[in-house]
Amino acid sequence: MKVVDVTYEHLKKERSNSPEDSFVRSTVTYVQDGNKKRFHVLYPAIFGETAKAKGIWGYDLPLQEAVALNFLSFYPGRKRLYINTEEEFFRLLNKSDLAQLYASLAEIKKNKSKTFNNEKMSRD
Repeated sequence: MKVVDVTYEHLKKERSNSPEDSFVRSTVTYVQDGNKKRFHVLYPAIFGETAKAKGIWGYDLPLQEAVALNFLSFYPGRKRLYINTEEEFFRLLNKSDLAQLYASLAEIKKNKSKTFNNEKMSRD
């Protein structure tokens, strides 16, 4: 699998009573078996803010970009994932080798791609 892009966006409100601006969509674009695919993770923005406040992510690249890259290894084959509990969000981050995740993200941003061989970002 070759990751070619990692992005994120804070959702914008479409209606005044919508809670959409409280969410982040993190996306990984990758090529697998010659097919271009995308994996989206939607989660409340407060989870990322809490991770920074707790000192879990202290790197110079946005955690929001790292989320989809990290979670893709735990949910292979999925197109979309919605994380609605802090427990699930932090469980997956705590299982991860964040230094390796950061290095992979930095390489993707620098070289516009990185090849993975079914490797997880986990500390296991």
